[in-house]
Amino acid sequence: MQRVVPGNAGRFAVWTLAVLGTLGGVRETRAEMQPAMRAFEARLPGIRRQIDAISLSAMAAAENNLLHPAARINTPYQGEPSFAEELISRAGGLAIAYPTNSQTATGNDFVLLSVRSWEKQTLSIGTLVRGYQAQGWKVVLFASAADRPIDLAVDFFLDNGAPSGRAEHGRINILANVTLGWMWCCEYAAAMSRRGNFPAVLYSVTMPGAIAFNRPLQTSNGRVTVHPCDQPIPAGQMAASYLKRVKSLLADLQTARIQAQIYQAARLVARQMKAGGTVGLSGVGHMILYEFDKDTRAPWKPFPAAGRAKTAFGAHLQPGELLVWIGYTGVGSLYEEFSKYIREAQLQLICSCNPDPEMSKDDPPLLAHIDQCWERPDAEVPIPVFPYKMGPVSAISAGLILRMLDDAVAAEIGLEQD
Repeated sequence: MQRVVPGNAGRFAVWTLAVLGTLGGVRETRAEMQPAMRAFEARLPGIRRQIDAISLSAMAAAENNLLHPAARINTPYQGEPSFAEELISRAGGLAIAYPTNSQTATGNDFVLLSVRSWEKQTLSIGTLVRGYQAQGWKVVLFASAADRPIDLAVDFFLDNGAPSGRAEHGRINILANVTLGWMWCCEYAAAMSRRGNFPAVLYSVTMPGAIAFNRPLQTSNGRVTVHPCDQPIPAGQMAASYLKRVKSLLADLQTARIQAQIYQAARLVARQMKAGGTVGLSGVGHMILYEFDKDTRAPWKPFPAAGRAKTAFGAHLQPGELLVWIGYTGVGSLYEEFSKYIREAQLQLICSCNPDPEMSKDDPPLLAHIDQCWERPDAEVPIPVFPYKMGPVSAISAGLILRMLDDAVAAEIGLEQD
């Protein structure tokens, strides 16, 4: 089996297409697209219909926070940790979006709360909502209108379009909720601009000077920073721009090149699984950190590695076993030497990331690579203040690749799909 290294993704894609051609061709018709892709794409028209509701709720939050400058946008982990993790301390994200505590909370906060499925969360979400409302906070709920409890009243509700409240839709619900969440953040910024201000937006740490720029904005007082802005942005414009970018992301993921990479990786994984071998599943990022052990169909061995790079790989996999790693700008990161410890563990490796020539130069050799479809500095919607763009799609790219690969592996080993 040919091995590839990051940075050779284009050359590998050509080789993969040739290999798949000999194995029956690339499955690139829409009818044969992975179920996760079809399911998420089917949500987009409904998400577009939410733009007016998104703008209304975001405008209410912006006006509240201009009236009460210390007020926060609370993104609690107690609802859906994948959603909270995606919005906080994020490239192209609002500095003000962060879980509050007894020191930072005010009596005028807004809460962004995500529901993965009503089947599993009705009681816990109801308890959270009532607790927040008892403190005088406004609740923006991202969930499905289908099977929503009739006695659960919130200030603003954004429908993710799930056909029911069943847990089986959770893997797509989180992608839809995150899409709505980023559209909400964009509309919050736009609403601020129409009042002559703009909220602080964080810069990707992969860019020079970003850490120094972000550091003061990630303090308790810095998170509520607003900048003067003389360029008002019409309601709905930024949300529509973000959704357009999500649509182009889906088009990229449906190309023959990406599909070839997914199916080549799926065949390698399936071969290992069919032989009774272990296939580890891990990675680094934001939303993706909480997705590896949720709602997968193939028999992966998921485990966390972020924050424990020195020990994670040897603790969960034996030398020679296969690891599927979903990363960011390479296998490693600015914070941990994942590449070093994967190499020391002597693992076979399949990776999906967006390789940077400098940041990924020490990455281990790969059996296969799946390209992610975004570019640094990882923000998509133009804004009138530095860093001049906000709203990343990288997590949606990584999350979809996880689900598409899982679908493809499940099909290869003969598991029933939707």
